[in-house]
Amino acid sequence: MLFQSVRMLGKEAFSSFKSIYQGENQSMIRDLQKKFIIINMLLVFTVMVIVFSALCASNFNQQRSESVSALKLSLNRMDNQKAPPFYFGQQRAEGFSPSPVLVFRVTAGGAVFVTYSDNISITDYSLAQIASRILASDEIVGVLREYNLRYMKTSEHGGIKVAVIDRTNELAAIRNSIIISSLSMAASLAAFFAISLFLSRWIFKPAELAWRQQRRFVADASHELKTPLTVILANIGILKSMESDSAEASHWIENTEAEAQSMKKLVENLLFLAKTDDAKMTVHHSRLSLSDLAFGSSLAFEAVAFERKICIDTEGISRDIFINADEAQLRQLISILLDNAIKYSDSGGTVAVTVSSRQSKAILGVHNSGAPLSEEDISRLFERFYRADTSRTNEGYGLGLAIAKNIADLHHAKITASSGEDGTLFSVAFALAA
Repeated sequence: MLFQSVRMLGKEAFSSFKSIYQGENQSMIRDLQKKFIIINMLLVFTVMVIVFSALCASNFNQQRSESVSALKLSLNRMDNQKAPPFYFGQQRAEGFSPSPVLVFRVTAGGAVFVTYSDNISITDYSLAQIASRILASDEIVGVLREYNLRYMKTSEHGGIKVAVIDRTNELAAIRNSIIISSLSMAASLAAFFAISLFLSRWIFKPAELAWRQQRRFVADASHELKTPLTVILANIGILKSMESDSAEASHWIENTEAEAQSMKKLVENLLFLAKTDDAKMTVHHSRLSLSDLAFGSSLAFEAVAFERKICIDTEGISRDIFINADEAQLRQLISILLDNAIKYSDSGGTVAVTVSSRQSKAILGVHNSGAPLSEEDISRLFERFYRADTSRTNEGYGLGLAIAKNIADLHHAKITASSGEDGTLFSVAFALAA
């Protein structure tokens, strides 16, 4: 009865903590805020680019249309006929040109002479060059970029009549439109970024509050569960010390103790994760030999590996590799990686532990032989309560690698996993001690 009660309590606690921790992380809120801001800014940027591009294109077409209209009206004028006057405070008269216009004729014999000019000074040589370029072109309306002119030509009896207009004002208007649009878009994006930042904090504030409450609940629940578990284990120890003739009672006591120990380990792991999430975990850094710690931890797992017919290879541990770390947490990290490697190695396989230095990094590696993991498994190995292959074993709760990653993060180290046909490798890169 006692065994069943403890077992049920353990399952309920595991289920509750799993629902709370599944896929949740303190950085999740920040990631969601960043995604919200990025998506919002991309949408605003896209809309602004489309709107301002349309405005610039419209302005360009308007400037071009005005120039072409002025050229057409200039060609229709009589020779030496002046453009209609412009009066302040009135609309532009039909045929008014904001840029200087020049009209000339080219006779059948190739002679070029000006019929109308808005006080434009041009040499006969330049006029002849412009006329030859325009006549060589098949376009009725076109642009001479080297002279910064727009032209229009029409055939007449005995020759060709051509009107050209200076594009300086047209290009200046387009350039100013682009500059103003760019500055307006930059200012608008800055304003939208500030608004998006404010909205992201306001929208995700309830989620952040809920996350803090969950973390507080896990920490408080872990403390509350730890006390009755300690009492249960103490009572079981007393019962085991008493002489009993009942083998069955002894069997139930041992099973109850195993379940209570498993539940205690779960609570301790959850408490560790809750502390690291809440930034309350203290790290006591000291100069340590990563080589000695890796070798000593490997020796501690020799018996477990021997029972599973697995060989632990420590030949790859280089001597005198020092780092600054918390000794207890570093031992826990190495033990988690070794336990995981042994657990998922094939019978008769090998677990290779290596320690090496590369540039300014100390690299701890734990490699186990066995079936390779899929890309999905690799990407989720460090998630809480995730186990790559539940069919191979029912041991553990899937918190070990999550704790290993938290320890690595506390030491500003980078932990990675890779898998291939020869097995799976976990690597942790620490900063070498000075």
